[in-house]
Amino acid sequence: MKTIAKITLVLLAAGFTSAAQQTIMYTQYAFNKAGLNPAASGTEINQEIFYAIGVNRQWIGFANAPKQNFVNFSYTIKPPRSYRYWQNAGVYVENDDSGLLSYDNFYGSYTFHLLLRKTMVASFGVYAGMRSFSRSLSGGFDPSDPAVAKNKTTIYTLPDIIPGFRLSDKKFFMDVSIRQLTVYKMQDFKGRRIGSPSRLKPSIYFDYGRKISLSDYLLMMPSFAVNLPVIGPPLVDANVMFFYSNTFGAGISLRNLSSASAIVQVRFYKSLSLGVAYSYPLGALRQTAPNSLEVMLGIIPLGMNTKVAGKHSIAKCPALSY
Repeated sequence: MKTIAKITLVLLAAGFTSAAQQTIMYTQYAFNKAGLNPAASGTEINQEIFYAIGVNRQWIGFANAPKQNFVNFSYTIKPPRSYRYWQNAGVYVENDDSGLLSYDNFYGSYTFHLLLRKTMVASFGVYAGMRSFSRSLSGGFDPSDPAVAKNKTTIYTLPDIIPGFRLSDKKFFMDVSIRQLTVYKMQDFKGRRIGSPSRLKPSIYFDYGRKISLSDYLLMMPSFAVNLPVIGPPLVDANVMFFYSNTFGAGISLRNLSSASAIVQVRFYKSLSLGVAYSYPLGALRQTAPNSLEVMLGIIPLGMNTKVAGKHSIAKCPALSY
């Protein structure tokens, strides 16, 4: 009886997760800011090359638990004489293995950044690419099932267009992007699909955060992020990070009152840092699959790359670094 109860709990949680995570949500969303909004790519004009990789392992130890991976690379194009605007172009690749199904996303990105006044920047970006949907090799499908035998193992859909907007300055950031506008079915142009007809719900991603100097060496960055499907429950993250002397960061995060996370980020080279988030369920799921881990490696994340301006700081010339 206990085993049946545990399996039921996990299935219920998995159902909620699949509904809310048709757009992947990361605990360290400020680290992988360009992964959730193309307009956030290349926001630092003096950072010529940006790169980041990451893995997310949910419910470690449970069979067919969700797994996510991403790789992000982009290049900033500065104008020869004017810093009123600049551009960024890159690629973003993402994989989401949710047990029964696996998703692969391949995008090219373009972002245009416009300096509105002093340090305030408006950014407009777009991802354009394709998505593939596959039956997971670890999904446990029965090949003798007629529904399995009559459907494709992998299908490809395109074009997948993701527009985004970002507004930021030295004290705050705000992101908005929309996903699953042009690819809303797990079905290719010939009508081939995997399993029964399925629809992907368009979703709006929004985040907002502030950067608050507490001293000459300490910065606090509270923020929240919302993934809101057109139909379905939202996924909400509330996050607060503290950064010390641009070398170390630590914080906590809460997701939908269902899980809590501890985050540690360390800068161990001039332009390289490591971020780790450990998540623990607050509900009954902790009895079956209590541990989730997210690891990211890349360019110094938002917050850690912010110059702290405490009341004793010496005034410096302004720099376009967001």
